Amino acid sequence: MNPFKNKQSKMIALAVALTGLLSACDSGPSQEQLLATSLTLKPQDASLNEIYQRTCKNCHTLIDTGAPLTGDQHAWAERLEKGKETLVNNVIDGFGGMPPFGLCMECGTDEFEALVDFMAQQTPVQK
Repeated sequence: MNPFKNKQSKMIALAVALTGLLSACDSGPSQEQLLATSLTLKPQDASLNEIYQRTCKNCHTLIDTGAPLTGDQHAWAERLEKGKETLVNNVIDGFGGMPPFGLCMECGTDEFEALVDFMAQQTPVQK
């Protein structure tokens, strides 16, 4: 048996294992951690919190809905790249599985912007 080949094979295996470990460290929070966090967050503003609890929370704290979880900054960052105006228009018009106005018929643009900011964690939160 060639000891160099064996040593080389061991080095390759070690490099692959280390690469896997390093990438796992950089993967961010798990879906379970994001879900647990989303369930604890609420807007500091009382009227905004009432709207969030009554409407947004119904989908943005459930993985199966496909909606970005409240507090999942990575998921929201991808959406924010389209611009906040686009996100607010998606809320108003409905988008994917989200109904028009996110079921908040009395909400205006200011409330929708504030709710997007909160769910994307662009504003302070209260636990």
